[in-house]
Amino acid sequence: MQSAFQEHWAKTSGEELSGADQFPGLAAAGNTKAQIVSSHSFSIAPVPLVQAVAFAAATKRIWITNAYCTPTPDQVDLLTKAARRGVDVRILVPGQNNDQPLTKSAGRGAYGKLLEGGVKIFEYEPTMIHIKSIVADTQFSMIGSSNLDARSAEINEELDVVVYDRDFGRRTEETFIRDLSQSREYTLEQFRRRSLWERVVEWLAYPFRSQL
Repeated sequence: MQSAFQEHWAKTSGEELSGADQFPGLAAAGNTKAQIVSSHSFSIAPVPLVQAVAFAAATKRIWITNAYCTPTPDQVDLLTKAARRGVDVRILVPGQNNDQPLTKSAGRGAYGKLLEGGVKIFEYEPTMIHIKSIVADTQFSMIGSSNLDARSAEINEELDVVVYDRDFGRRTEETFIRDLSQSREYTLEQFRRRSLWERVVEWLAYPFRSQL
């Protein structure tokens, strides 16, 4: 975490941080294994690479909650391949309560391939949901600032924590299940019956999906 902060600080201010005062000793707290994954703008971002490994390695479930979900073709391919090999792939996204409707429209274009590939999509109903989390096979959890989109992979400055711990993964799954109980499934039939207006907005928003 200190290293990621230093990189951003140096990039923004041109000042290098050094010395014991800037990096005090930190006592261990607990025994959970975790990893910081930071991405920097306009560079090869490690976040989608870590996600890709998790999606490709999962054997039981991949549960994703994401506020601004506009998956790239590679992400769609990995998730549908996982679903076709029997992995329970679910994506929970905002429903009607959405503070970025254009982003939703840009991402909804991918719903067809996801649903046809066996991925289940749910829309959270009570309010805007802003969680960005992934849990795979209980033992891999990823939480942080990044979204399942091209912008987080290529443009944004993002910071995520990957936790390799089954107890933590179970708590993440429990949170997902609670949120899922307040959600409505979005089906392939609904996608195919969406209005002409929705299709037009999706078509207009799609070219700008990496910027939304």
